[in-house]
Amino acid sequence: MILITGGLGYLGGRIAKHLLEEGYKVRLATSRKNALIPKEINECEVVQINLQDFKSLKIATEGVSTIIHLAAMNAQSCSKAPEEALIVNSLGTLKLLKAAVENKVSKFIYFSTAHIYGSPLRGNISESSLPKPVHPYSITHRTAEDYVFEYSKDGPLSGVIFRLSNAVGYPLSKDSDCWMLVVNDLVKNVITDNKIQLRSSGDTKRDFLPISDVCTAVSFILENSLDTSCEVYNIGSGCSMTLNDLIELIAERAEKTLGKRPDIEFFDKNNSFEEVNDLHYSVEKIKSLGCHLNNNINHEIDKLLVLCKHWY
Repeated sequence: MILITGGLGYLGGRIAKHLLEEGYKVRLATSRKNALIPKEINECEVVQINLQDFKSLKIATEGVSTIIHLAAMNAQSCSKAPEEALIVNSLGTLKLLKAAVENKVSKFIYFSTAHIYGSPLRGNISESSLPKPVHPYSITHRTAEDYVFEYSKDGPLSGVIFRLSNAVGYPLSKDSDCWMLVVNDLVKNVITDNKIQLRSSGDTKRDFLPISDVCTAVSFILENSLDTSCEVYNIGSGCSMTLNDLIELIAERAEKTLGKRPDIEFFDKNNSFEEVNDLHYSVEKIKSLGCHLNNNINHEIDKLLVLCKHWY
């Protein structure tokens, strides 16, 4: 049995769907009450948890072999409530690890963030790069990473840390908390307004990867034993692109998928200045083990466009 915390979220739902298709038994842990379960994952067992309540975590982890820990406050919420972020993201992970050990869970996959390396991301970044978190979101994830290291170093629990860049893809539900993400927001604009609006520098570089590759990385870790007790892997595309390139790609996919190219509008482009950042987010470590990331972002954007047209 695989437990996914935050299993009804944007990324959790897609991973759950993928694992069901792979033949795994999946239990979803959520803090939501009376949550609606998307039809694609309605065969999953669902349990309610509170990351501050050890008893609920102990119940959720019973009979589980692997935990995929995604439940956390998002960046906006962390910024508004940094103390709560520390309790939920960091101490919540600690309590989950304690429950995992008591229930003899063998593998713990923790989803961290690329932003533990700093903000904005720039230069050549590998797993050996020095973490420099500067935001409550990245600080609390970095602290949680240390707890994963602590619980993996001596005991039977094998920890894996994924430092995730910008995952791109469609959610299982319109109600998913994902529409503030840059690609999702731009695609939604295409459908609602037939235009793409960029309010920041189009020269900013980011690393975008399809959610399908995130699912591939999860499957790879589940299917392979690691030589050491805890490993960190960057999960990204390894190929950064500017926001201008991203907008052009979305416009091309909209024209191909929907038959109409959206207008592109820039706001204050000439009056705002952002230092151009060169970025290479290395994913060579996990690829060197034989994990094949396809980087097929077009498919994810196409599906997102089609679903947004249906929903909006």
